[in-house]
Amino acid sequence: MKKIITIAAAIAMATNIACAQDTFGESNQTSNKIIKHLDLGVTLGTDGIGLDLSTPVVKNWVNVRAGFTYMPRFNATMHFGFEAGDESMTPAERDEQFDRLSGMLHDMIGTTVDKEVDMVGTPKFQNFKFLVDVTPFRNKNWHVTGGFYWGPSRIAYAENAIYDATSLVSTSFYNNLYDRVVTSYHNLFSDFETPYMSMGGQDLYADQEIYDKFKSYGRMKVQLGEYKDTGEPCYVEPDENNMMIAKVKVNSFRPYLGFGYGGRLLKNDDRYQISFDAGLMFWGGTPQVLVTATQYAGFDDGMGMVEVRPGVFEERQVRQAKEIYVKREVNLAKDVRNIGGKVGDYVDVLKSFKVYPVISLRISRRLW
Repeated sequence: MKKIITIAAAIAMATNIACAQDTFGESNQTSNKIIKHLDLGVTLGTDGIGLDLSTPVVKNWVNVRAGFTYMPRFNATMHFGFEAGDESMTPAERDEQFDRLSGMLHDMIGTTVDKEVDMVGTPKFQNFKFLVDVTPFRNKNWHVTGGFYWGPSRIAYAENAIYDATSLVSTSFYNNLYDRVVTSYHNLFSDFETPYMSMGGQDLYADQEIYDKFKSYGRMKVQLGEYKDTGEPCYVEPDENNMMIAKVKVNSFRPYLGFGYGGRLLKNDDRYQISFDAGLMFWGGTPQVLVTATQYAGFDDGMGMVEVRPGVFEERQVRQAKEIYVKREVNLAKDVRNIGGKVGDYVDVLKSFKVYPVISLRISRRLW
């Protein structure tokens, strides 16, 4: 909205300047003015809705346009499902584990984790544009156009629906508890012994029964396909803010090449013009679809060599033993295959757009 207001202010200033020139320079007008005339245009197309200003640079040959386009926001809902267990289980076994785990969480904290969670995708496509129209043909209604669009690299994003926040908070709670139970069990009877929970001033430590139960459940997560390089599952979990977020990114600088046809909107009135344009916005190849994935990196047993006396070393536990999970940004369009559901459908659509097609209608009025 601020950018639209800025453009409107610029247009108003240009109009005021034009009026001032008419007032003070009417008797001194010459044929060598830098700006012969100025047009205000309104555009509607696949690049959004927009405003621009245009002026001829070389009469009947070269025209320049500068303005701003904005894609109105709309929502597209995608579904994905949580799961428990591990890849060695069948889908039916994973569903059964999830149901048990969901029931346990309901008993513990009184909330229910929905198996299916929605993500709502929204475009954020807004650009400044600078275009040069050239009319090299005898028929001056036809023009070829070159130039560029420039805007934020993030052109769309998706996040979990607000009504699914409870499920994501519950999932984060469980995964944190899972980590604490595993760590507590592996550090029993060591210098790094730690409880997995404290209740009423009493520390609770994970025994074999509790550890086996949590290990059978596994972490609660969403599988989004498999990594192309290793074939391992790509898992996504709620982040530190209990959110699930995906971003779509392209280059900020986006060259444009196209052609168009235009002429008078009204017969015998050069003030109003209409034109149709078609071309390609080169935004850097396949868009990136970025999510933060959680990957198991192995078990750190905490063992290390300790010098017990000069020249004598022994292997001892020197730090807390725990499972290691790392979070890293993953490009679903490049690094992951076999993405199911609507998420996979949207990723496939985005992968097909190596360049962005621009088709637009422009109606303009001469300011002066």
